[in-house]
Amino acid sequence: MTIKELEQQVGLPRASIRFYEQEGFLSPQRLKNNYRDYSPSDAHTLKRIKLLRQLHLDLDSIRRLEAGELTLTQALEEQLAALDSDRGALDRAGEVCQSLLASGTDYRALDPEPWLEELERRPAPNGPHLERQRDSLDNTPSPWRRFFARRLDTLLYGLPWLAIQLYVLHDYQTADPVSPALYYAAFIIPFVFVQVFFLSSLAQTLTAFVLEPLFLTLFGTTPGKWIMGLEVRTPEGGRLTLTQARNRTMAVIFRGEGFYLPIYSLWRNYRCWRTCKDGQVLPWDEDLCYTARPKGLVWRIPLLAAGTALVLLSQNILINVSYQPPHPDRITSPAQLAENYNAFHIRRVPGASEDILFNRDGQWVIELPWHDSPNWVIDTIEFSPNSPGTSFSYTAVLDPAVLEEEGRNYTPYQLDQAIDDDLILALSCAARPWPLLTSKNEIDQMEQELAELCSTPLTPPNTQLEQTFSCGVRVQAEVNAPGYVGMDGTAAQLIWGDQPNPAQPITVRVTMSLI
Repeated sequence: MTIKELEQQVGLPRASIRFYEQEGFLSPQRLKNNYRDYSPSDAHTLKRIKLLRQLHLDLDSIRRLEAGELTLTQALEEQLAALDSDRGALDRAGEVCQSLLASGTDYRALDPEPWLEELERRPAPNGPHLERQRDSLDNTPSPWRRFFARRLDTLLYGLPWLAIQLYVLHDYQTADPVSPALYYAAFIIPFVFVQVFFLSSLAQTLTAFVLEPLFLTLFGTTPGKWIMGLEVRTPEGGRLTLTQARNRTMAVIFRGEGFYLPIYSLWRNYRCWRTCKDGQVLPWDEDLCYTARPKGLVWRIPLLAAGTALVLLSQNILINVSYQPPHPDRITSPAQLAENYNAFHIRRVPGASEDILFNRDGQWVIELPWHDSPNWVIDTIEFSPNSPGTSFSYTAVLDPAVLEEEGRNYTPYQLDQAIDDDLILALSCAARPWPLLTSKNEIDQMEQELAELCSTPLTPPNTQLEQTFSCGVRVQAEVNAPGYVGMDGTAAQLIWGDQPNPAQPITVRVTMSLI
């Protein structure tokens, strides 16, 4: 039978049943799912123990009865003598209480000395059973408290690895939030799965394996468990050794968290919740004492929310600060602009690792990775001679002949690729000090404004685009697409009239300057 069925049959709480099992009175069988299977003999043993405990027999006497070292007659005779002692102690305490009550003394005016002398002059006999019995082992705290404590700990363990990714390994792509398209693609493409999920799960595993054993060994709890009033101790009440803590942590990671892999981790969390809900002890807590303070949830829940918010804010700060370019305050030369540009490009483009804006033969040029593919080509950047760090121009070209050779349709979509957003960001640092804590928001706002600019409907002879960005940069662009009659207002493609044959290159002359 399950522990729930045993609990109903015997009339004992499951915490007491687990306590008696740990004390060696029960020996249930293990099922394939690792659940305990209690027998009718176990139920009968519990009922005997329940009776004898209500007669105030101590556990050692019951254990000797089970082992055949003591007869029931001997045990009951010893117990009657002990109960007589209890009765004498209670009677003596009652006499003193009655005398104290008759004196009519107020608590603050009470002089304890005469009464203590009276008790010492006529001491009460020993009363071995006067204290309340506590046959209970609270080894399965609320599964929800355990779940939320674990979630906070997992977030906390991710902070050190996030800092290492961003500032030591410069691995920005796996540190940033995963886009929905990439997230779903990871379940189909093994390489993407490894990059998006496996590496991050491995990082979380290593961080948790280092930090959690230290918390358990030094404090007997973790930050999340401490907030939720949970502790992990040895059966004797001491703190875990480092080896015990490591073994428990690894079991939690692999069997409880499912190696932090998506979907599978949720399934493992659910299985753990069901195990706790059914009154079972989780495998990694078998020889340990996992206890919960029964009170304090009124203030623990807000504290949990505050702790979670603090960790998420720390993540946001780490990610945002990683967007800081080499020259965050101002730009005084084309070389500094190039350094900022390259920093933003490496930070934002997956797989980018090289400087792509550099000086070649006295000219500042951009060599983007996709220059050899049919797309916009940006070459020489011409800086203003009067203000080389605050104004420049360039021309972006899309050659339809290359498109036709590749078998592609002549639909020059994504006009925003012709207006390089990293150049806008690199120049914006000269407009005002870079806002370290909101840099990601600044970039998102810039990208939205650029999309709006590139979606502006155009009707000949109007070919001018102009917009002042909130980051302090003015962008002017002149579109030259022979044969077009306008733009459709979505930045998806041009609207054609009599398209020239052969098709002519489309050019966009872009000028960027500070406000």
